[in-house]
Amino acid sequence: MGAVALTVLALSACSLAPMYTRPDSPVPAGVTADGAQALAAGQSLPGWRDFFKDPRLQKLVAASLEHNRDLKVAAFAVAEARARYGVQRADRLPQLNAMGQNDYTGAFDDARNNTGLFERPRDKTGTPEGMGVNMYESAIGGSFEPDFFGRLKNMSDAALENYLATEEAEKTVRISLVSQVAQGYLDELLAHERLALARNTLKSRRASQAFIQRRVESGQASLLDLEQARSLVESASAAVAQFEREVAQTANALQLLTGTYEDLRLPEPISLTEQELAALPQGIASEVLLSRPDVIEAEHRLKAANADIGAARAAFFPSISLTGSLGYRSEDLNQLFSFATGIWAFLPRITLPLFTGGRNRANLELAEVRKESSVAQYEKTIQTAFREVADALQSRATYADQYAAQKRFLASQRLVLELAQNRYINGAVSYLEILDAQRSVFQAQQDLLGTRRDQLVNEINLYRALGDGVSESSGNMTQ
Repeated sequence: MGAVALTVLALSACSLAPMYTRPDSPVPAGVTADGAQALAAGQSLPGWRDFFKDPRLQKLVAASLEHNRDLKVAAFAVAEARARYGVQRADRLPQLNAMGQNDYTGAFDDARNNTGLFERPRDKTGTPEGMGVNMYESAIGGSFEPDFFGRLKNMSDAALENYLATEEAEKTVRISLVSQVAQGYLDELLAHERLALARNTLKSRRASQAFIQRRVESGQASLLDLEQARSLVESASAAVAQFEREVAQTANALQLLTGTYEDLRLPEPISLTEQELAALPQGIASEVLLSRPDVIEAEHRLKAANADIGAARAAFFPSISLTGSLGYRSEDLNQLFSFATGIWAFLPRITLPLFTGGRNRANLELAEVRKESSVAQYEKTIQTAFREVADALQSRATYADQYAAQKRFLASQRLVLELAQNRYINGAVSYLEILDAQRSVFQAQQDLLGTRRDQLVNEINLYRALGDGVSESSGNMTQ
């Protein structure tokens, strides 16, 4: 019996699927900043709790990983794919079913039996003699399809690869969620700090308006100066209203990402200028990108398409199914399980495709086209990953230069405002000079905050592009 089973398994191990070979990487060997050492595959990167230093942000990320509905949907998709694989894998195993039944067959031999006037004698089971028969039956039936050409194996392999791909897709959703929460948090900080700046500016401009009002009353300034000062106040009031709206909207967006409306008792936020992130490499080897979950997902999809070709090829060959049953049948329930009432049946069946209207050929062509499409999708995923990393790495230096230049510009505009105010008091210039200088300072302050936010987001994008954010603490990308 064991030898027969081994023989069947050996025959079932045959597969007509093409030998899988990973496509060559369609990107350069790496991307680095000048003189930087590239991160090699297998080197450690920080987990999200180590990458983000702000305790408030850490708590927000933890809440989102627990409550976010998109992540829950992705987890359910993994469970669904796992169940599909279990169903497909079950087709490769023998199927056994137990059966029990009781049949009664009776007949009337003449019309008098319908009147009830003539009662026939009954046997010991209570059945009228000559009127009918009780038949009891119990059996165990089984079926099995020896997978000589690997059709079921390849279908099972395809289901397995799709399940593994779904697992990687869930990791991609997780990484994206961590990045989105971090960016949403920075957007909220930016809105709050811009609102605070607008309120301070409004307070300062109201004081300037009051100062001009006094000068007008003393004859030292004109009504034109007063109207110009009032226009600055109204401009600051509009900015306050705008940033109050942005504060509410960014808070709502962040709350949606966290997935909970409970009070999380968050620590006090850290300002944009004081935000710190863990250091990331200045360059990477392209081989690192193969560990990104979306790239792994694309490769699993490619392997599934490769297995589908094997299943489509196997459809051209005969399929054999073996069915049988073993049990007992008896008219007497007490004698049902006796040796003399034993029955058995064995029914082998072979199906050979002769004419299918080109269905099998079309299915094979479809499987081959889908594989080629999966190859292109895999290569596109790698190229997209390379571009994301290259963008983030090459933007680092420009953001640093932009932020430094923006700080110098703000300092220059503040000096211009101070000089303009002194000259106005001395009567050397009109109030229009102060008006322009105040507008420039306010805009430069807003731009500086925006540049700092963009600089931090670029580092977060690099962190996401490197494929990390799955693990909570520092670990290996390839885990």
